[in-house]
Amino acid sequence: MTETLNPKTVALLGAFLKSGGKVFSLCEPPALVEGRPSEDAKALAKMTGWQQVDEASLLETLLAAQSRRLSLRQAADDKGIVYHMRRQLADGDLLFIVNTSIEHPAGGTIAAPAGGIERWDPQTGAIEAYPFERNGDGVTASFNLPPCGSLLVFLSDGRGQPTTVPTEETTIIKPSGDARITRDQPNVLTLDYVDLVVGKENRKDLYFWQANDLAFKAHGLAANPWDCAVQFKDEIIRQRFPLESGFEVSYRFTIADRVPEELAIVIERPDLYEITCNGRKIEAKPDAWWLEPGFGKLDIRAAAHVGENVVTCKASPFTIWHEIEPAYVLGSFSVEPADRGFVVKPPSPIKFGPWNVQGGPFYGATVTYEEPFELSSPSGRYVVSLPAWYGSVAKVTVNGQPAGYIQSQPWDCDVTGLVAGGTNMVKVTVFGTLKNTLGPHHGNPLPGLAWPAGFRKAPETGPPAGVTYSTFGYGLFEPFVIKQVSTSK
Repeated sequence: MTETLNPKTVALLGAFLKSGGKVFSLCEPPALVEGRPSEDAKALAKMTGWQQVDEASLLETLLAAQSRRLSLRQAADDKGIVYHMRRQLADGDLLFIVNTSIEHPAGGTIAAPAGGIERWDPQTGAIEAYPFERNGDGVTASFNLPPCGSLLVFLSDGRGQPTTVPTEETTIIKPSGDARITRDQPNVLTLDYVDLVVGKENRKDLYFWQANDLAFKAHGLAANPWDCAVQFKDEIIRQRFPLESGFEVSYRFTIADRVPEELAIVIERPDLYEITCNGRKIEAKPDAWWLEPGFGKLDIRAAAHVGENVVTCKASPFTIWHEIEPAYVLGSFSVEPADRGFVVKPPSPIKFGPWNVQGGPFYGATVTYEEPFELSSPSGRYVVSLPAWYGSVAKVTVNGQPAGYIQSQPWDCDVTGLVAGGTNMVKVTVFGTLKNTLGPHHGNPLPGLAWPAGFRKAPETGPPAGVTYSTFGYGLFEPFVIKQVSTSK
């Protein structure tokens, strides 16, 4: 479907063909150069090395044209999504294969004019023989990748010894005691609805995006420029506003039973406001912040009380930097859904299962699970295995030593060199993501999609029921185990 080329491309193609290069074209030579009729591209098609091919025969044509004929073929009924990267080196080929499907495994065959195949481990640097068969043209091998799995092999010009797939026997070793489960960071309550006083407007229960839109329009702008404006030089940020301009924005949350032992609120750019909690002035210390330095953390335990609490930020005068964002309550508490939003309650122990239904709907940091394992006389290979979990990544520690990370199936981490006879203390730290904390939370957002328009959808009638907020169920759902793997040829 190429219709036009620029003159430099035509010149480069011509030089390439003259030096013996090959060009495969799936279309007729473009009739235009720089958008104007030209015979230059047609002249290229008459040169030796230019070959017209159709889509059906392109793959075989490219394979036949290789100086080192390497082929990677996926099984016909395979549902995985396979990509590969190849590097031709002086003594062979480095081939990286990845299955980008998060749901389906992938498999196929590798054929290459090589003398042997080695498997290289990108995480440990280990090199080991990879099973292959020798044929008249070189070697062939199979690959099988779990969802999100990968394989790095070196196809050596030197002659290697064929090997077979070893037989593995696995023994499951269960924990020898109860698990200790710890939330590693303060819990979070996201406050995304506010009250706003600006000009003659006095509005309650506004979604923060609506409040932003109203505040900027009240000061003569078309909308929130940080959300939807394009700036020439500094024409937006250089704007100044009258001394009497500004607004007040208030965040409300309810504490049940008792005030948490640790309680703080995070306000973006607190230096821009006068801030009170229940009418009592509070300030952010310069070194007190959360996530990043612009997110100031203010201790509010002394000012908070059981029942409804109100944190008010007064902006005077208004500046272009006064963008209204959600606030975040941090502390030692549980967050329970209510008919309108959420309620802060005393903390409760975390168990195996999703965090978002255990008092942590907005929690996206880490939870550590620690279990003891008894090993009488270690032998063979040992891996920590997660039977059921959900998170971005999991970190494994054995007897106080870091063992590695688990980020793709089969959800295993080799710990052979770290286990010892007797009691072994193993920790698995599951990482969530900031999706649960920062959103988007409304309008049934698609997983993995977070862009400006995704934060504009929310009920206009005030905070919806807490159970309707979109969050992910991160966590370890059942105890992890150790697998003892014995191999035989």
